[in-house]
Parts: sequence; C-alpha cells; structure tokens
Amino acid sequence: MMNRLRKNTTPHQSRQTPIALAASREQGKSLYIWLIAGLILVLSGCGGSGSSSSSAAGSNAQVAGNWQFTLTSTQPTPPFSDNLQGGFLLQKDGSLTGQAVYSITLPSQSGTPTCDSGSANVTGTVSGQNVSLTAVGGSVTFTLTGTFSESSGASTISKGTYKATPATNSPCGTEADNGTWSATLVPPVTGGFQGFFHSTTSTNFPNQDFPVSGTLSQGPNVGASSASITGSLVFQDPASLLNDYPCLTTASVNGTISGNSVLLQIFSTNGLSVGQIGQTPGSGNPPTAVTFDSTEGGYVLHNLKGAVANSSGGGYLVTTKSCPGSPGDSGNLCLALGSGKACTQPITLTPFSLRFLPQFLGSAATMQTVTLTNTSGSALTGASLALNNNGSRQFYAGSIAGSDFNGAPSFTEQDTCTQQGTINLDPGSSCAITISFSPQESCPWLPAVNGSTSSSSGIDWLPPAKCPITLSAVLTVTIPSGGADADNEFAVPITGGGLSFVVPSVPEIDFGAEAVGEASPPQTLTLTNQSPNRVFILPSAEPCGFSNSFVGPALPRPPLNQSGQPLVNGIQLAETANVGLNNSEPIMADFNPTPPLVNAPTVQDFCDTDLPVSKGGTARPNFQIMPDGCSGQTLEPFGQTGDSCSLQVTFAPQPGTWLRLAEGTTIGLDDFLQLNTAWCGDANNTAGPNCEIDSGRFPVEIKTNPPSPLRMSPGAGMDFGMVLKGTAGGPLTITLFNDPVDPNSAPVNITSKIVSGDYLETDTCATSLAPNDSCTITITFIPKVVGLDPGTLTLTYDTGSLTGSVQTIFMRGMGQ
Repeated sequence: MMNRLRKNTTPHQSRQTPIALAASREQGKSLYIWLIAGLILVLSGCGGSGSSSSSAAGSNAQVAGNWQFTLTSTQPTPPFSDNLQGGFLLQKDGSLTGQAVYSITLPSQSGTPTCDSGSANVTGTVSGQNVSLTAVGGSVTFTLTGTFSESSGASTISKGTYKATPATNSPCGTEADNGTWSATLVPPVTGGFQGFFHSTTSTNFPNQDFPVSGTLSQGPNVGASSASITGSLVFQDPASLLNDYPCLTTASVNGTISGNSVLLQIFSTNGLSVGQIGQTPGSGNPPTAVTFDSTEGGYVLHNLKGAVANSSGGGYLVTTKSCPGSPGDSGNLCLALGSGKACTQPITLTPFSLRFLPQFLGSAATMQTVTLTNTSGSALTGASLALNNNGSRQFYAGSIAGSDFNGAPSFTEQDTCTQQGTINLDPGSSCAITISFSPQESCPWLPAVNGSTSSSSGIDWLPPAKCPITLSAVLTVTIPSGGADADNEFAVPITGGGLSFVVPSVPEIDFGAEAVGEASPPQTLTLTNQSPNRVFILPSAEPCGFSNSFVGPALPRPPLNQSGQPLVNGIQLAETANVGLNNSEPIMADFNPTPPLVNAPTVQDFCDTDLPVSKGGTARPNFQIMPDGCSGQTLEPFGQTGDSCSLQVTFAPQPGTWLRLAEGTTIGLDDFLQLNTAWCGDANNTAGPNCEIDSGRFPVEIKTNPPSPLRMSPGAGMDFGMVLKGTAGGPLTITLFNDPVDPNSAPVNITSKIVSGDYLETDTCATSLAPNDSCTITITFIPKVVGLDPGTLTLTYDTGSLTGSVQTIFMRGMGQ
C-alpha cells in the first residue's frame, strides 16, 4: 500500500484504522499530520515487507499495497482496451515487485473478444516521488512512469504516462497503445460493516430489502495479483433483532480482492457453497462485479454505480432450499465498513413479510399491520403504495380484480400513510398499513394434465395435489428518489391460505391399465365437511356433456328451489384434453361478464373440453361412479355423525376412446371429478343473499396408465398422508399382474425401475414376468422437505412386439 511518508514520522507512533482516520479527520487540521502518519504504519503492516530505510528517511514514497489502475488511451483509434486493472505491490528499498490483473479486448472485432488476460508480473523502482513500473503479461508489456502524490488526506494517487507494447505474433495485434494512467490506493477490507441485500430478480420477494451486518478481514500482501478476504454475514433486523432473510440466517464468506474488484463465495453453516458476492467482470451472468470504493460516507462494498432498477443480475446471488425462485435470490447490495450512514435506505417496512394462517372461504377477515418509517434525515414526499393481489384472474376467468368465489379480492388494505394518493412523511415519522385477509378461493378447477405446464403462469395448471393453493399479494412502496441503490421500490410479500369446507380423502385416483371389457377394482373417495357449518351436496342431474361454445353460466348465481336446493348438477365427470390422445391441454372458457362481479358464479357447468369420441355404442364413460353416495346429501358440521360421505370410482375402458391409445404409448387418460356444493350461511341452507357454491372447490384428478398387459392392484397410486420430515412412512404395496387375457398378452421383460422423489423401492419382481404371473412392489416414503413431496416409480419393459413400454406408479406424501 502506498502513502507519502512525512519527515516527522517516527516508528513509535500508534497505528490507526481507516475507520478511526475517517472520524478523526473531522476534528481539524491540527490532527492531520498525526492521522497521515498513523495510516502509513497501518498500510505498511498490510504490505508484508514493510517500508525500507530509505522510506523512513523520506527519500522514497511508500508504495506497498493494493492499487487500482486506470489506463486511458490518447490515440484516436485505440488498438485495444481494458488493459491493466488492479493488483498488489511490495517495496524493498527503492525496488518494487508484485502482480496485477490485466485483460485486453479488441473492440474493432465483432463481440469485442478478449485477446489476452491473466496476471502480469510487475517490477519497478521508486525514487523520491518518481515511480517507474513494468508489467509483463502473456503477450503485452506495460511500461508506466509517473509521480505519486497525496490527495484527500489518506488517498494517494499516481499520475503519469504509459505504453502498452504487444509482442511479436501477439493475438492483440502489433500496434502499441499510448496514453495516461492513474492508480488509486485501495484500503484494506477489514472491520465491521452494515448494509443491505435488495432483491431485484426473485419472484417470491421482489424488491424486498434485507439488512445485513458482519465482519470482513483481508489477508496479508504477498505481492500477488489478489489478496484473500474472509468474514461473516448476519441477516438481522436492527430494530426487532430477528432474522428477516428467508434464504439464510448466518453465513461465512471467503474470497479475494484485486484493486477495487471483490469476489466473495458465500457458505452456509453446513459448509456448502450457497452463493456469491460479485463476479469476475465480463463473465456475463449475475451477480455483476462488485467494487470497494471510498465514498463520502466511508468505504463501501457495492454494485451501485451504473446499476439499473429491476435489472437482471446484481451484486449477490443466493441459492438454498429455503430460497425460492430460479436460480435463487439475487439483487443489489451495499455494505459499509465503519460508516454510520452509508448503505442506509431512506425507509423501512416492518415486518419484512406477512403470513396469514389458513382460514375458511368467506370467513371474517383477519388483519395484520405493516409499519412504514422514514429513516432518512429529510422529509419523504411523493412516495406511493400499491397492493397487488397476485391470484387475480387465476381462479375465475371473468374476475378482473377479485376471485371466483364472489368477485372480491382476498387481500385488501387501509392505511394512515397516503393523502390524495401520495405519501408524505417527516424525518423519523411512521405510518400504518393494515392488510385484511378474507380468502375467496382455494383450488382451481382444471388440473395440470399429466404434469404438463401452460405457457401462462396461472395456477389453473397446478395439480390438485397442491391444493389448497397459497394465495399471495405484494405490498409495494415506491419512493421518487434517494434510495441507496438504483431500485426505489420496497416490497412486503403477503401469503395466506383458503380452506374449502369439503375436502376429498385423496387429491388423485390412479389406475393401472385395463383391456376393453375389463373393469378395475373400485377405488373409494371420501368427502368430509371440515367446517363448523352444514354443507349440501347438489343432486346429480343429466350426465356431463361436451360444450364447444365456452359460454359461462348465467348471472347471478344459480337460483334455489323451494326446498332450498340449487338447481344445478352435483358430482360430475369431466374429461380434460388428453395429452395421450391429441397432445393438447385443457382450455378455460373465455368468460367475461359485465361488472359488477359480486354475484359471479363459482361453477362452470360445462365440463368436457375434449372433442366428443365414440363410446363404442355403450354411451358409458371410461370412469364410472358407482354407487354415488354423496349427491343430494347434507354433510353435518365437522366431528358430528354424517359429516362425510363416500363414492367409488371404477375404470372400465370403452372401445371408442381406449383403442385410440396404442400399446407402447407412455401417457394414459387424465380426467377429473368436480363437486358442486352449496353453503348458505345458516344451519338450514335456506335461500338468501349469502348462498355460495364454493364450499367444495376442488378437482379430483383421475389418471390411468396406457394400454399394457400389466395390471396393478389396488391401483397405480400410493397416498402416504402426512409423515414427519426425515422419518419413514409406509410401507405401501402394489401387486403387479401379467394379464393372460389381454389382447397383447406376452411375457414382460422388465428392463428398468426408476424411482424419483424421496421414496425407496423394494420388490419381488424377476426380470421376466410370464402371463398369469404376479409380483409385489413395496414403497417407503422418507420426506426431506416440508409440504407436498410427490414421486413416481417408472417401470420400463419389453414384450415380444414392443420395446421401451412404460407403466408408472404415482406416489404422494406430505412432509411435516
């Protein structure tokens, strides 16, 4: 490190930290000489070899340390650019040695490719204030001459001229580059810090601002192109002293500094690398380069210069299991070493997020409050706030701002902050933003066909096993200017859950293959009223048919007859578009009623979005509900006799549909059940303005395997229920049988059994299964995550006529 040694400096003067220096400079000129002398001794200690005798005598400038070089070509058309960047120098008497990073690009070529880069060996001399340096890279030699002088107290800058000369046959050409250069001494990255991570790319907490603090320590100067940095990160709100970062609580960092460019790897407490701060410039992926610079508020590690609000990339990237998004969370950062004001945002929003407990649809609203505080030293004027219900238009195509339950949003807000649409707060003042949650939706009607996804981001394409869907909103405060980074938006994510009154025992029923004329063993579905109110299941009417008009039900809600029973269908079978048949996906109705939407319907009565197919003259569906023990029933409040009912579903493939799926396909049928229920808000289900047909809002998916001689009993699905994370659930067993009467009966040679998810498999199956033979497959579930944790067992087999055929067993469980 470099500084000018004043003649009155003695070896016995005490050492001072850069933070102490910054504070002491404000005490007046009388301390100036003392401060400079203290800094010199600190920097000399970081330089490794220390100052020479001639330095102590004042004949040479002290240039040991970390330097950030800036080279500016004076040629009208420079042959190359970027050049020498930063590195460390050692000094012994009048000799200088060290290394510096360099990178040379050719702007005249397409894409400005790098023609040479790496570490250059630096040698030179210092005599008084005159310095000469030679940096030899792979194919280019830099020659620099100039003088060193003090500027702004502790900062030392060198200015002079340079020449960059390519060697013979250099990939950077033959033309030499001339210009001026300067070098800035970079102080050691050592000490405590505070600042923030400001997320800009994550879809789960966009624009959230997370306080971070910790310590950093720079290693000794050994004359290399970089020095090591180690330290710690602590994510803690300074007011509540609670961790407020979903991705990490504490972490350690380990990396390097070269010039003012910093790169730090982030490690979690288990020692795994989970992210980084900064990135080698030019690599093209987030996070972008981070610099360590002197500002008016102190020394700052940041990526703020030239940052663009909400742009991809940023100064940090974190990826952990608890950090949603892809690849994780990234954004801007600002870390201030020893500064009280630098890297401090002008506002705070507390708490950092809101999470409402699940509650029944249409229940009375619950409320939580977010406090907005002006933490700056000046008045906040012209700020605004907005609440965005992310689930709008996702459940009910006709809803512009609300839900399909009654057209109202699930989240609303009231505040003491806005006046005529803007926020004005005095320094240190606060205001309250109250968020109310009354869930209006729980699950979408259409499941994802065979796990497919739509080009849209709507929740209509999530499988029923994910129900109830998490409802979400984002509260955003936008300030006109004055943020400590380029992003002037600050957000609080909000989540909650809506519970349907009636829930199915399983979200999905899976069948193995069956031949035409055969029928699977029936599978039972139980419907339970989990609410404290009675729920009426609407009676069945005509079988559900195909509709190509996509005309939604009429407004207002379907009326009730004299007995208080709504005049609409009850349990119905719906055929979604089948990927195995036509490689298409379900189509939601284009339904756009005229506002107001307070009487919006909750059931779209057409339920077949496939083109009609022949039933082989039987007029019977592939899935048969027998018997229907639920239609027209009243389910008593939860815990009472009669709070549940059951029905059975059998798979009996019909010729017109099943024969269109040739043997050897990998996907079978994928349909779903829909249930219409009514809750009128009182024990007698009498007609009234509060009647809703959404107390059983859920689909139950029904899937089959494609044609095969293999049969599965009791079915092709396993439901493990709730299992404590890290413990074993089950085991559950499925019997595999080679049906000798199948039209394609043949010996089955099992070539592979592939398990996905947190499931273990054992079996009694040999590699070959002859007709009329059977074996058992046993699955154990050991969840590694909390929440839905699905998996599959894929059996690949060959027969005499086909190879690579597939049968699938679907597993579902919840980690607790």
